[in-house]
Amino acid sequence: MKKIVVSGGSGFVATWVIAEFLNQHYAVAASLRSLAKADAIKKGLSRYVQAEDLANLSFFEADLTSSDGWQAGLKDADGVIHVASPMGNGTESTEELVNIATSGVLNVLQAANDAGVKRVVMTSSLAAATPKNSATGTFDESFWTDPENPELDPYRISKVKAEKAAWKFAADHDLDLTTVLPGAIFGPVITDNLSSNRILLQFLKGQAALPKVPLEISDVRDLANLHRLAFENPKAIGNRYFGASQTLTMLQVGRIYQAAFPLLRIHARSLPNWATRLLAKFIPSLRTLVPMLNRRYHHTTAAAEQDLGWQQHDPEQTVLDTANRLIAMKLVEKQKN
Repeated sequence: MKKIVVSGGSGFVATWVIAEFLNQHYAVAASLRSLAKADAIKKGLSRYVQAEDLANLSFFEADLTSSDGWQAGLKDADGVIHVASPMGNGTESTEELVNIATSGVLNVLQAANDAGVKRVVMTSSLAAATPKNSATGTFDESFWTDPENPELDPYRISKVKAEKAAWKFAADHDLDLTTVLPGAIFGPVITDNLSSNRILLQFLKGQAALPKVPLEISDVRDLANLHRLAFENPKAIGNRYFGASQTLTMLQVGRIYQAAFPLLRIHARSLPNWATRLLAKFIPSLRTLVPMLNRRYHHTTAAAEQDLGWQQHDPEQTVLDTANRLIAMKLVEKQKN
């Protein structure tokens, strides 16, 4: 039985990556900052993984901000799926955020190298393939974000520099690296870690004014599958793969929810761009959306589809499945269906 290590095992994406590999009969060891989370994660996974496969899951304690614990956790592993990324608390300077992101990547890759693990699949982000706001057309994996672009926020700069650091380390140490670059990640949650689904939860709670932002959507289940396909296919070694190409605007999501959940009385209307820019000065969660206003470019997932046979859910289904899970978790009031 092959063993893979998943970093940041309590994360939204990581829990689905764990489920994906367990369901394909791998042994999985997942890192946690605190082992106190282990039982809750196993309980959540039991909805999606059979007991005999869930028995192949173990945890070890390690934190991305430290090199401690990683090499022991990676012992006898056939590969690493590096999902976790320490993103700070929103108050860091660009330099501080870049340092946090790159040091986390390098701690894990150094531990993999020290443990003799050569195969690594790493979660990056489409933020590492962001053109200028004025760009048009379709971009593939050959395109890299220019970190000197003055339009970029600290998050996008940190993602491109972290991914470039990973590729440099892999080249210097002969690691077989693949990176996966998702967009806006939505989908049913396994634990109570809502992550980016908090945006959709706000829609379900009746948030009325929605920024005019097109979202390139990654279904978390498809994303987990893409990590496994990349790990298993030698063709993926040395390549980047985009994990989002299908787009819905925030207003479209709001209207999908209006139609599907009439009892929630959702009021969806677009927020003028000037208002989004103004509110972003006071609401940190809006700041990463400002560079996406009036975006006219797209990314293509043709490489993942052609090289790996990857397929995606329709984004409408993704946001509906997410909503139904949030409702089932009783996070939305006044739902009477």
